[in-house]
Amino acid sequence: MLSRVTTAKLLFFPEGTRGNGDKLLPFKKGCFHVAVESQAFIQPVVISKYHFLKSKAKIFNRGQNMIKIFPEVSCAGLSKDDIPALMERVQKMMQREYEQLSEKSLSINHISEVH
Repeated sequence: MLSRVTTAKLLFFPEGTRGNGDKLLPFKKGCFHVAVESQAFIQPVVISKYHFLKSKAKIFNRGQNMIKIFPEVSCAGLSKDDIPALMERVQKMMQREYEQLSEKSLSINHISEVH
């Protein structure tokens, strides 16, 4: 009898909420614990800053975002003790890309100053 292996894919937002600054918010540990415990892959995805969003005025103008999907980060062989280093590595990689994409987003949206 053949057994079927079922895999689940989970979507987590490691910041916990959307930030409004130039830096990603500190990552929460929960999704990293799940990935390491299940020996799964982490699929980092970065979206540029919403330069066309005026949060305080609650205005969401038209605009475009840039998205970068990174190669998977393997958690194979990692343990609970590896989580802090894994979090730091993934966050640094995503922060660098966030800054680059956000800069490009300014030009594609023809915005000269940030609101």
